Amino acid sequence: MRRLPGLVCGLLLALLHVLAVAQARDSGGLHLVVKDTSGSGLAVTGTLSGPGSVRQFQTSASGEHMFTGLAFGSYKLQLYRNGFATQSVVIDVRSSEVVERVVTLTLSSLSTSVTVFSETPIGQADTDTSTVPVPVQNLSAQQLADVNSLNIGDGLNKRVNGIYISENQGNPYQMDVNYRGYTASPLLGTPQGLSIYLDGVRQNQPFGDVVSWDLIPQVAVQDIELIPGANPLYGLNSLGGALAMRTKDGIANAGLTVRSMGGSFGRRAVEGEWGGFTSRGFNWYVAGNLYHEDGWRKYSPSDVKQSFAKLGWMFGRTTLSLSGVYAINNLSGNGTQDFRNLNKDYSSVYTIPDQTRNHAPSLTFNVTHEVNNELTLSANAYYRYIRANTFNGDLNDDSFDQSLYTLSTAEKNILSTNGYTGFPTGASNATQQPFPYWRCIAQGLLKDEPSEKCTGIDTYTQNKQNAYGLSGLLSYRMARNRLAAGVSWDRSNISYTQISQFAYLNTDGLSFTTIPTYTDGSTDADGLPVDTRANLHGTVNVPSFYATDTILLSKFTFTFAGRYNHATVDNLDRLPPSAGRGTLTGKYTFQRFNPSAGLTYRISPLAMLYLNYSEGNRAPTSTELGCADPSFPCRLPNAMVSDPPLKQVVSRTFEAGIRGKNENRLQWNAGFFRGTNYDDLLFVSSTATGFGYFTNFGRTIRQGAEAGITYQLHPFTFSTNYTFLQATYGTPQVVDGSANSSNEAAIDGAHGIEGEQEISAGNTLPQTPSHILKFNADYQPTRKLTVNFNVVSTSGSYARGNENNLHQPDGTYYLGVGRTDAYGIANVGARYAFSPQFELFAQINNLFDTHYATAAQLGGTPFDNNRAFVGRPFASINFEGETQYPTRHSTFLAPGAPINIFGGLRVTFQKKAPKS
Repeated sequence: MRRLPGLVCGLLLALLHVLAVAQARDSGGLHLVVKDTSGSGLAVTGTLSGPGSVRQFQTSASGEHMFTGLAFGSYKLQLYRNGFATQSVVIDVRSSEVVERVVTLTLSSLSTSVTVFSETPIGQADTDTSTVPVPVQNLSAQQLADVNSLNIGDGLNKRVNGIYISENQGNPYQMDVNYRGYTASPLLGTPQGLSIYLDGVRQNQPFGDVVSWDLIPQVAVQDIELIPGANPLYGLNSLGGALAMRTKDGIANAGLTVRSMGGSFGRRAVEGEWGGFTSRGFNWYVAGNLYHEDGWRKYSPSDVKQSFAKLGWMFGRTTLSLSGVYAINNLSGNGTQDFRNLNKDYSSVYTIPDQTRNHAPSLTFNVTHEVNNELTLSANAYYRYIRANTFNGDLNDDSFDQSLYTLSTAEKNILSTNGYTGFPTGASNATQQPFPYWRCIAQGLLKDEPSEKCTGIDTYTQNKQNAYGLSGLLSYRMARNRLAAGVSWDRSNISYTQISQFAYLNTDGLSFTTIPTYTDGSTDADGLPVDTRANLHGTVNVPSFYATDTILLSKFTFTFAGRYNHATVDNLDRLPPSAGRGTLTGKYTFQRFNPSAGLTYRISPLAMLYLNYSEGNRAPTSTELGCADPSFPCRLPNAMVSDPPLKQVVSRTFEAGIRGKNENRLQWNAGFFRGTNYDDLLFVSSTATGFGYFTNFGRTIRQGAEAGITYQLHPFTFSTNYTFLQATYGTPQVVDGSANSSNEAAIDGAHGIEGEQEISAGNTLPQTPSHILKFNADYQPTRKLTVNFNVVSTSGSYARGNENNLHQPDGTYYLGVGRTDAYGIANVGARYAFSPQFELFAQINNLFDTHYATAAQLGGTPFDNNRAFVGRPFASINFEGETQYPTRHSTFLAPGAPINIFGGLRVTFQKKAPKS
């Protein structure tokens, strides 16, 4: 494996060598005819890029254009017209005979299907989706604009079948993107199951496989492909699917465009893009986005600054591109809220602050060279740096069952010695101290037990990641066979530090005041040092080999693929071991070969069957390996401890279905899927401390059915997509259920006491709705006006903490139903181009101002119905031979944004076509 980087470098050198090879002077021609869905000729603009040249053109009124003098090779044809979907077509010129091609443009909102895509992370997008044995979906930049998408997650949620959003963090740039019960999330502790790519580079970070959506500039994204199932070609973490995004270039996006926006919640943004090209094959593209909002919830401002640049060069049969992303973002996401508080004030937050600051530059180099008409070489190299700083203020749940009011003699003496006055000298209670803090200050001075007497904890973290890698791909295409083989090497270095400081809740019931005492082992709890520090350095090294072969017969297409992944995780703990924490130092190796096989069968020109089986795997990350011991649980992302070994997750997916289309009006699909995860990685709570740890869970299953239909009846386009999802545990398990009314202690009559819950096979996974329904209606009475109306609806889902699905509120110890309600959100938007240069747009999200929740979780709370902090809210009980104090638990919801309106102006300056 140590030789793999050298092999990849050798491939890159070989590519650079073949660039100097003289190109053949043989040439051919192309006769292009462009029509609309009624069959009438259509005047459009477009570009034809291929061996050594880029041509911009405009078809005649009848939709025709003739190209001559085309060097033999593969060409990318891109067609544009306002109101119509941008069409990309790959055309092969292999002889002197003129190639005849008829292309039909549909309305921009007609469908999320795509005609060609790339079946590997790098390489050309030249695979016909009709031959792919899975239901690939696509979202273009134009379709994102049609729904006035605020960010990538917003556009996916409105347009793509099977996608649903969970807003656990409460920030529009920190959403969980879910597909078929698998997740790509920025939050540590969330089971990750989707791989995300941008220009062939994985966006899942080495630190926990998380995805920071705010680091991906939507303005620069050309299209997004969703490839379902455990696709081995897309590497680690592709358990439920992969999202592959490609960025724009100056060929398809020539000209200067500036877009300004303003609206509800102090939202204001300016984004711009500028691209161009020369007839000799050089092109450039630059884009940026400045975004600010105050947030619809209190104390939730966010600032997003994103930039992107790309340089490209086409000469002969070679295409080069160098691109870079730079983002500096400050995000406030104040998380879930007690349902009782939301009923009183929908914009309220539980505690503050919860801030994330991301700083991330990256560079990506891509090269593709057509050696001849059959053989193509591609390569990719990248570097990413991410620095994330977080500052979180949280309630300390270890204080909820403590005596927080009456000071001991030692505490009064230490307060007096340090100059404090005004503290209670006699017996005290919650009525006299609705927000207790004196015992916290005193215990901090005594260095005794502030971990039990302080009502809050502030946590500071810094995470630095350097990731870089190389990959190479060889593609060989013949009339009835497509073969591709590749290698990749990814390496990353992680440095993670964390420290927590004790604090007490202020009288506003939201913020905290810190004391000069830290969770650094200098204080005790139950005789053990309290030490939640982390100073971890980790190195992750992942070489891989992969190949795919597609055999094309008359009606059948057979596809076989496989990938071998070899992941090594090397952790170095820079802190010495202590009684309160072990050591994180350790080296782990995970390897596996993942196969896939599928077929398609064309029943008729209008319908096709597909069938596919695939496998994928996910190796535990440094974070999960550092937080896997039930004896030393951690509060993510606050602490990590020594660990027992974790197993890698293996996913096996089977799916089958039927799809078809009439290019002029109708597209439809229906299918069944079943994905089974073995040794799934889940984050569960610890019954001992209320913290948590990662563990392997025997088996989880995600299966269901999906269907979609799109129909065009000018000037309307209607589409409906539905997914039935049954996401369940496949094996029994015992996990913490302290906030669950059906835990073992509650069953024994000890309500409000910590206890475990028993998960049975067949219980539904939390935060996975069973039904997802989307409806879109697009109205385009003229080519200047486009109106979109869409509805996104899901059924309710169980809360985290209610894994056994048995929680029932009793109104005293357990509050809230432990699940979310079903909801449906209507959105409407419009765009009006009153000239080729100027376009107005407006959007109303949540048109009927529905109050709803996208996710829920169970947890302890010290607050009564008047939001007063009450320690030891109930009388003591004797349970299992010990005196224990019950506490109150509630259902916390992730509320969705209320009605919000925004709009703005888009100005475009069209670049003139270069002379041919």
